[in-house]
Amino acid sequence: MIGALVAALAGVLAAGAFIAALGHDPLAAARVMFETVFRSRSGFIDTLVQATPLLLIALGYALCFRARVWSVGGEGQFHLGACAAALVALGLPAATPAALGLPLAVLAAAAAGTAWAFVPGWLRAHRGVNEVVTTLMLNFVGILVMSWLIRTVLRDPGIPLLQTQGFPEAFHLPALGVTRVHAGVLLALLLVPLVAYLAFGCSFGARARALGANPRASRAAGIDVPRTIIALFAVSGALAGLAGAAHALGATHRLLVGLSNDFGYTAVLVALLARNHPVAVIPSAFFFSALVVGAEGVQVELRIPSDFVRVLMGIFVLFVLAADAAARRRAA
Repeated sequence: MIGALVAALAGVLAAGAFIAALGHDPLAAARVMFETVFRSRSGFIDTLVQATPLLLIALGYALCFRARVWSVGGEGQFHLGACAAALVALGLPAATPAALGLPLAVLAAAAAGTAWAFVPGWLRAHRGVNEVVTTLMLNFVGILVMSWLIRTVLRDPGIPLLQTQGFPEAFHLPALGVTRVHAGVLLALLLVPLVAYLAFGCSFGARARALGANPRASRAAGIDVPRTIIALFAVSGALAGLAGAAHALGATHRLLVGLSNDFGYTAVLVALLARNHPVAVIPSAFFFSALVVGAEGVQVELRIPSDFVRVLMGIFVLFVLAADAAARRRAA
């Protein structure tokens, strides 16, 4: 963990050098980002809201990556989870009590994410198909499925083509106080110890770690490798589906094109910065969410394109990976 912090600090210095190379004051950029996130109430709230899906998706990635299962399909699973939650919210009567409707919508989202992850999981487990390729391809399909639903099945003639009508209030995740922060934040935090237990406290985690260390030795030891791989995909897909439900039911209260702020892709960086530790995913998710929100303030005040934050993310992760590689060499 110390190595990750040192690498992150080195990444901050490198990011400052990059901003200076663009002809801007890195200290001014850091000040604006800090004020946007921590001294602006709306900025801090937006950071928490965007950190929620990042946390949920990255938890699934961390579990998979520890077993060297490179599932990166969170973006598509997020969209399918949001679609399933929307179909329940808009398909059931508006008078459905929240005690019944909300659990149904959340469970439907988790099931949709699991189903979307099952296909690449089965192909990897039983056919040896590269999961990076299949999950990335299914990400685009998932995004297109949502776009098709918004324009056809869930279309309301009185609503613009790029969004559905709002969900009934019974299908809104409860807000925490008078803010836009919703109960999905608590759900994500409550799932952290569960994922940590799966990773470190039970036989499933031991099998997954053995798979990551040596698949052949795992088979020789009697571990059902295909079943373990599919289970990892299923858990990761369920968490990404929950992320879609949490964001749609708690933040936007409707489906809309562009629902995801590249959550499924950014969550890969979140898991890598956390070195695939479920507890470390919490500050990592907040950090990357703060980068995205802070970049919006930098764009407004300093006229630096907000896309530069993607470069900063890559810089941080490169330093973390370099520190991890150095640690492995010293251990060897």
